[in-house]
Amino acid sequence: MRLNEKGFSIYKILALIFMLALIFILALPQFFDLNQKERTEMCISNMKDVKAAAEQYQRERNEVFTGTVDDLIRTKYLRIAESECPEGSVGDKYHISVDEETLEVTITCPNHSEFPDHVLP
Repeated sequence: MRLNEKGFSIYKILALIFMLALIFILALPQFFDLNQKERTEMCISNMKDVKAAAEQYQRERNEVFTGTVDDLIRTKYLRIAESECPEGSVGDKYHISVDEETLEVTITCPNHSEFPDHVLP
């Protein structure tokens, strides 16, 4: 194995470069929060599922839904995984409100003040 003037072999230098590149690649998502858009899309998808579950509840029971996300889970209209915003902590369930005249279901994210893009289109 051939050494340069400072005593490092080419393999040691390449290994050091690859180690630094690996550390940079692993740390990149932490610094730039590359998963933010994915979590926003997941939140919006969850809100769509909650809205669909509340509307199905109203259609099948012919009554205005006045409950919470927990009621939709209990009555098997919704799965637990769809009931919380992925940005927040455990227990941050979506808020459901229904206009009693038009039966329009509105879902809001519990973390909307921190993440203003968490809104159903």
